[in-house]
Amino acid sequence: MKIQTFLFSALFIICSCGQAQQNKTAETATSSSTYIIEECLPVRKESDMKWITRYSDQIEALEGKAAADSISDIDVMFFGSSSIRLWKGLEEMMSPLRVVNRGYGGATIRDIHYNYPILMAQYKPKAFVVFCDNDIAGNANDLTTGEVLDHYRLLFQRLDKDYPGTPVFFLSWKYSELRAGLRDKQRIVNHLIEEYADKSEQVTFVDVNSLLLDKDGNVNSSLFEKDNLHINRDGYLLWTSVLKPKLMEICCQE
Repeated sequence: MKIQTFLFSALFIICSCGQAQQNKTAETATSSSTYIIEECLPVRKESDMKWITRYSDQIEALEGKAAADSISDIDVMFFGSSSIRLWKGLEEMMSPLRVVNRGYGGATIRDIHYNYPILMAQYKPKAFVVFCDNDIAGNANDLTTGEVLDHYRLLFQRLDKDYPGTPVFFLSWKYSELRAGLRDKQRIVNHLIEEYADKSEQVTFVDVNSLLLDKDGNVNSSLFEKDNLHINRDGYLLWTSVLKPKLMEICCQE
């Protein structure tokens, strides 16, 4: 089945695997590329360029940090949005695993695609962990649930090409009081990615959302910061309790 790719900007061009297989000349000419952008999702809130460069200072900081890091072979790369960036004590919680935090701003999956070369530069991880839930945030630039799935499938394929055989752990989108009105769409996204992961040897779906709910399925506010969106240390400890054993199993194999 042809995978539709609804990327938001034609500022970066990546050539499709199917297309490359059919056109050896194009494959040779774009050997470092993987996909082709077939359609465009305009950013309605502001200009495309302004929107995708809004976290440029953080991207530059990540680039500098990677360049200064003398070790490229690591156990796990965590990347995504602010729920990764704000994970204080990540290294401590994941010890003895060597991890790097490549989260930034309020990134969307579209940002991740755009900044992919910088985010992934330098490091050679044994596993990836991704959390990024801002493409459905209740604003004019939201994607549909189907478009979110397409973007994640594209991301998984890029990682599989560039890091063959490296597992990817997808942390489920979390419910929160701030985005209570989006719960149905968040549930659909989680279901779609979980279904995709069930058929994938590369992707593992990790349910971290249910850990943040009470017995009645409501958001446990004691696990969240005052902004009612980001989780606190207790929330991250719960995430660690289910994620770390999976990472240890992958990264500590003889």
